[in-house]
Amino acid sequence: MLQTQSHLSPRIYGHFIDGVLFDPSQNLIDRHSPVNGSLLARFSDGTPKDVDDAVSAAVRAFHREDWADLTGSARAKLLNKFADLIADDADHLVRLEAEEASKAIKMSVHELAMVVEMTRFAASLAVTAKGEAHTQLGPGVLGLVTKEPSGVVGMIVPWNFPLVCLFQKLPYALAAGCTVVIKPSELTSSTALEIAKLATKAGIPPGVINVVTGNGAIVGEALTGHPDVSMISFTGSTAVGRRIGAKCGESVKRVALELGGKGANIVFADADLDAALDGILFGFVFNQGEVCAAGARLIIEDSIADDFVSKLAERAKLINVGHPTDEQADMSALIHESHMHKVLAYIAEGQKEGAVVICGGQRLRGQEYDDGYFISPTILTEVTADMRVFREEIFGPVLCVTRFKSLEEAISLANLTEYGLANGVWSKDIDKVLLTTRKLKSGTVFANTYLEGAVQLPQGGVKQSGFGRENGLDALHEYMETKQTYVKLGPRLPILAHTIA
Repeated sequence: MLQTQSHLSPRIYGHFIDGVLFDPSQNLIDRHSPVNGSLLARFSDGTPKDVDDAVSAAVRAFHREDWADLTGSARAKLLNKFADLIADDADHLVRLEAEEASKAIKMSVHELAMVVEMTRFAASLAVTAKGEAHTQLGPGVLGLVTKEPSGVVGMIVPWNFPLVCLFQKLPYALAAGCTVVIKPSELTSSTALEIAKLATKAGIPPGVINVVTGNGAIVGEALTGHPDVSMISFTGSTAVGRRIGAKCGESVKRVALELGGKGANIVFADADLDAALDGILFGFVFNQGEVCAAGARLIIEDSIADDFVSKLAERAKLINVGHPTDEQADMSALIHESHMHKVLAYIAEGQKEGAVVICGGQRLRGQEYDDGYFISPTILTEVTADMRVFREEIFGPVLCVTRFKSLEEAISLANLTEYGLANGVWSKDIDKVLLTTRKLKSGTVFANTYLEGAVQLPQGGVKQSGFGRENGLDALHEYMETKQTYVKLGPRLPILAHTIA
């Protein structure tokens, strides 16, 4: 049974600038629950002036001695205190995230743990970050390679993983010594604002973290075009990413883009098929399929396809679709009504092109669903490479099934998309796994699992899935400039000897 909203009145927020949570503006954005339409929160609708105020605060903080000039050890202590406070506030943050992002709460719990782990890992990088000394350049030369914080970083964060996507950026930028202005999605801004308050409580100086809420067309544009912002880090759709990249190019501003995807799971006949069934199911229903790295395509060896897909459909029918705060729910409602209709339109288009729906495919109705934006887990078979559902990102709980007969055909099908974020390979033949992963054009390959990872490993995309890396040591370096210093030791011999009197 679906649960009702846990609070009687909506949360109301202003912007968080220079260590202060301001009173809400007169113009507010309302966030209604995708499950039952209740008013969850109201956020200030930001203006270019708000962005300018936030960037100015970030610039001042960057140039003060209490942040960028701190030792890595000092920043690490603050980051670890920040992580402690996030962990202490976990129940509150998890509930906010579940309600606004329409995320099954048991998944939100796991994601909050990831946030804490990423923050602690970034703290370790702050302590261990180092440059290079080149001592083999000759007897009179010393070469130094040093890393310096980039400056003010604008972070534009999506609605599907408001905390995880933010923390794949924020702690690394802080560890590098940068200051930030965050533009969360107007649909899911509460956790970013609560996080900013916790950062101040942890002792992170005012102005280091600033949050301006509002619409992307105004706040995002102002942030991207601001002359005092040194870098933009964006996670979102490829279409918006192209515009942000072009805007940054106008001012030669650094940019990192984590964009869309159309991941494929290749399942060979020699795989552990029970494990593969679980992994493929999780890969397309997790977060209602609103995941850029979702396993949205199943590329299955022909000899096992009938039995495997039949079992997969039976398991998909057992997925518990419910209210995000229901601890038994596996997935919940889609983010808003127009997105639900977009996903349903893709399913209908696939059927027109010849795909066959073997489970799901419709909106879930009935009193127990409160007229929310729920779609049942959907599997489309007989999908061919020329169909839109095979090529385009649906961003919903929809799996497209295509068969193959040879390893070469499987790899070709997996790569037959403009995206290159994540793919999966399932086989107990290690040679086959490694040969396949080498030829897959994606920034991440999961082998005999899907959507698992570690904070030590960098992630990001190729092709139309973007560029730049988050997590791992690469994430720290994203927010740092590399400088070489060439030091001449002892007397310098003149190069233009004929000019010497």
